[in-house]
Amino acid sequence: MRALRWTHHLALRAAAPGAALASFASHAESPTSFCSEDLAAENQRLREELERLRHDARLVSSPPSYELQQAPVTSAPRRLAKGHLGTHVCVWGQRDAIPVSDASGDREPDSDIRAPAEIRWFHMHAERHGRLWEQITFGPSFGVARTDHGELFVWGSCRLGSSRKFVSPRLLPTDGTSPDCSIQDAQCSESAIWALTSSGEVLVWERVPEMMTEACGSRARPLRPPRILGGLSRPVRQMSIGPTHASFTLDNGDLYCIGCNRNGECATDPSRSPMAVVCQKVQFPAGVTPIVQARCGRSHTSAISSNGSNFAWGDDSKIQLGLGDTRSNFGDERPYSGSRGFLNQLRSGEAMAPSPAMRGAADSPSFSKAHSSASARYSEFEPHYQFKPSDMQSVPLEFERQVHGISYPPADGVECGDDFTILIIRDSPDWFAPEEETNRLFCCGDNSKGQCGRSMQAHQQTFAATRTPRNSRTESLACGSSHCLAVLKRLAAGSEKPELWSWGSNERGQAGVAQQKGVVCPAARIKLPDRGLRIEAACCGFSNSAVICSEKKSYVSPEEKTRRRKEEREAEKEADSD
Repeated sequence: MRALRWTHHLALRAAAPGAALASFASHAESPTSFCSEDLAAENQRLREELERLRHDARLVSSPPSYELQQAPVTSAPRRLAKGHLGTHVCVWGQRDAIPVSDASGDREPDSDIRAPAEIRWFHMHAERHGRLWEQITFGPSFGVARTDHGELFVWGSCRLGSSRKFVSPRLLPTDGTSPDCSIQDAQCSESAIWALTSSGEVLVWERVPEMMTEACGSRARPLRPPRILGGLSRPVRQMSIGPTHASFTLDNGDLYCIGCNRNGECATDPSRSPMAVVCQKVQFPAGVTPIVQARCGRSHTSAISSNGSNFAWGDDSKIQLGLGDTRSNFGDERPYSGSRGFLNQLRSGEAMAPSPAMRGAADSPSFSKAHSSASARYSEFEPHYQFKPSDMQSVPLEFERQVHGISYPPADGVECGDDFTILIIRDSPDWFAPEEETNRLFCCGDNSKGQCGRSMQAHQQTFAATRTPRNSRTESLACGSSHCLAVLKRLAAGSEKPELWSWGSNERGQAGVAQQKGVVCPAARIKLPDRGLRIEAACCGFSNSAVICSEKKSYVSPEEKTRRRKEEREAEKEADSD
């Protein structure tokens, strides 16, 4: 009987930990007719095995142990580079938001700047006051820079008569706030500047273009102080500001939205409230919160949950919510045709899509179109938006990964442009050390100006990888209205040198590729004019771009090399003459 019981135990262990757990619970906890010391020894073994199986069952039933799920709520997703410091700043893009200063010799540009150009005022101020630049952000005709000491400097331009007047960078007042609170984050909407303090308060400077006009007038007025945003029950941990709406993640993981709601981007029914005038809490399905990160586009919002799920809501007219191809009720046939369809048939047994030549023939297969794989459907005259958070679809596997069938881990980060969404997803094996991890960028949504950075074959596309270098890690990613910047490090080449890549619209020179006008797609590498600068972080906003740079310690400029060689030759001549 003892041998039969042990054989039954091994079979249950091979079947499932839960079945073995139930079997041992019945044997170890129920009375038996055995006696003597064998009964006590066997019961002791059964109890020990029961405890071990309970532990194994908890491990099996628990969710995958990704680092994002185990991270505390107060920490940002890994590999989202923030806090890069530098004393140099290069800016390019639309002329209206370029910093100008007579003190540093930064003249007013005659047209849009189509290649990275260093603004000397940033380096002069950093050296004079012992500051480092940590963040640059832009509005349509103004910009803001944040130092490591929590100070904000604003600049901009306005039109007076037939000419455009520029306002040089100046300190933004923070009257009415705590004197010991420093600014931790700053972002721009179409007409306002938003700042997050270290105490979790949100400061808002409204009507910034009007402030620029007042500063340029004959009677220059001082900049107005901010107001403190109300309606939030707890301190804000993270914020994201879109052109017309904003989202705030509290320290307990709750998410609030405020602003325009014409397409449900504030997670309320737009037919009832087209504008969220006060902060409104976003209602997620049970078990989703706390929220780790949220980003705002022009008319949509995306968020990453602590359990690894990705959610989006708002405008879906350009399929930017990641719900699949919702433009029609028929699906994409590419997963069921060609080599991809053949691999899918071998793995799942699902039939391949028939070729167009066979459709309508006498011996044609029963189904003539692929079924829809989208997560949402719209009727003929229904507006394409979702005002409730919808779960994004899983990112499709790239060709090299399809053979193995290994799905991607949860996203490490998300960024949004006006009508597109980018997910940052790790593609290196689980056992790689953190410094050896690599990731990929997957984009969906509007691609009419190359925002997805892959190809121009489709003006709207579902999730697909941006054509950036393989075996690289994204250290910094920023999105403007219709362009993107990324700071990458190629790990396969054995070099930790950061590289700057851009893609998307280049109508105002914001992509930084002077040779290409209109669109930069696929992604192209940008080189700075000064080879002695090391790229630390990329910043975007509307139609402008910027990078924060530090000086290379071991770099020697060509002029310095020439001067040193000249001094060496003169020293040799003097030694020979002696």
